[in-house]
Amino acid sequence: MKRQRTFQMVLSAMFIAMIILQSFVPFLGNLPLVVLDITIIHITVIVGGIVLGPQAGLLLGFTWGFCSFLRAFTSGNVLSLMIFTNPLISILPRLVMGGLVALFYQKATKLIAYDRLRMAVAGFLGSIMNTVLVLSSIYLLMGNQYAELTGKTVAELPLFLMGVVMTNGIAEALAATVMTPIIASILVTIYKKRG
Repeated sequence: MKRQRTFQMVLSAMFIAMIILQSFVPFLGNLPLVVLDITIIHITVIVGGIVLGPQAGLLLGFTWGFCSFLRAFTSGNVLSLMIFTNPLISILPRLVMGGLVALFYQKATKLIAYDRLRMAVAGFLGSIMNTVLVLSSIYLLMGNQYAELTGKTVAELPLFLMGVVMTNGIAEALAATVMTPIIASILVTIYKKRG
């Protein structure tokens, strides 16, 4: 039991270190494509939650959110500084996503018996949940300011945000759907052998 707890702490520390590196080292947390810049940090949070459980999912989600919060002060981007210095936008959605996606993976065994498929669904749901929660928080908490900075009216904002979901959000969800079961299945196997 003590050995398993130590191994869990080591894995948690590794995931936290990866999230910090992905947050602050250029190109580690994002895949820059020709038209889109796809965030992949959420995959680390999702995989960590699947492997280590909901409490770790909450911790990893919080870590990512806190890194986003800190990065907003140093990014030099007015939009990031205005939006992501609000912890209800930068931290809370990521914390909720990390915990809920891990809980879904644990509890949905009767709904989806095949483990890799459940991991893929968890990856997709976690990614979409993160996108929707962050954009909804922006709209509800800072809609007027965000519309002004992006050159939109408040009435145009929902359509604009839906465009973000349909471009970056879907691309990130597809990446999470493919990558989550590949990475998580290996780590779950190792974790079970060590535990």
